[in-house]
Amino acid sequence: MKPNLLHLLALTYIPGMGVANAKKILKVIDDPEIIWQMNEKELNRIFRNKKDFIPHILNQSPLRLAEKEIIFAEKHNIEMILNSSADYPQKLRQCSDAPLVLFKKGKHDFNKNLHIGIVGTRKMTHYGKTFIDNLISDLSTQNITIVSGLAYGCDIIAHQSAIKHDLPTIAVLAHGLNKIAPAAHKKDAESLQKNGALVSEYSTFHKPEPLNFILRNRIIAGLCDAVIVVESDVKGGSLATAMYANSYNREVFAVPGRIDDKYSLGCNHLIQNNQAYLIRNAEDLLNYFNLKLNPKPVQKELFIELNTDEEIIYNFLMKKGKQQIDQLATELEIPTFKLNGILLNLELKGIVKPLSGKFFEIK
Repeated sequence: MKPNLLHLLALTYIPGMGVANAKKILKVIDDPEIIWQMNEKELNRIFRNKKDFIPHILNQSPLRLAEKEIIFAEKHNIEMILNSSADYPQKLRQCSDAPLVLFKKGKHDFNKNLHIGIVGTRKMTHYGKTFIDNLISDLSTQNITIVSGLAYGCDIIAHQSAIKHDLPTIAVLAHGLNKIAPAAHKKDAESLQKNGALVSEYSTFHKPEPLNFILRNRIIAGLCDAVIVVESDVKGGSLATAMYANSYNREVFAVPGRIDDKYSLGCNHLIQNNQAYLIRNAEDLLNYFNLKLNPKPVQKELFIELNTDEEIIYNFLMKKGKQQIDQLATELEIPTFKLNGILLNLELKGIVKPLSGKFFEIK
């Protein structure tokens, strides 16, 4: 059991402490272990304006709670990452309200890849689902990680699409990693850990309270290079994520929609007020980061059936290489009007491709 982890974790468990207070204390006292060794007189000198903290330090209850949490984490393969650790997400560490300890389950390296947050309403429409599916499909050739919150609607579609296209994805939870909420997404949570991760700032005894869901949105924003709001009403958690992202100097993108669509009102508002860039597709996002939209490799169908004429042309091009259509007609003694039709069929079957100057070659 690491002393720094134990005593730092215990510090965060003091009721009412919060990240801001804990960071103020650590500016005065570098080693959190010292706090737990102080007597009442020494604590009164340190916590003159926060005397409510003192009884909890003296009775050591947060320390015992931290011991239990560390034992649980080790037993269930939950990694606890200190803010000072090299494994801590570098982008998140830049945020003033970043958690002092982050809980992680999975194999993802936070400090590799471009991280893109995808958030939106739980009451997603077909328009939003189609956008997410198309976006992630087109991003699947890039070194990109998808970040979201495992909630119903836009979140879970983003995770599922990332898993489908073999992109790493991070789910930021508003409770401890001993449970999955909603329970309906348990299988997805297990699947994404193979090359992604579950992440939380909350210990196992923290209940998923409403405020937690708003606060976890700052972690989604903090982990990312950019956040995309897909669909949102004029109020909602995804707009809070956009607000956090803007405050952290992250880029925010929003998908536009019709002016009378309820779940496009929030996105249109962000765009209208210069709080988000308009995004139509993956190319808009990649252009911003000076990346190119790479075509996805197409696997050729094996054992495609060719008729006699198609096979003759195929074998000729395989042997001779690139050929002009008039030369093909002369060499194979096939009329040009008939040859055009055969070459078109071969092109549709993915066998040949046309080139400038009426040339053709094997694809």
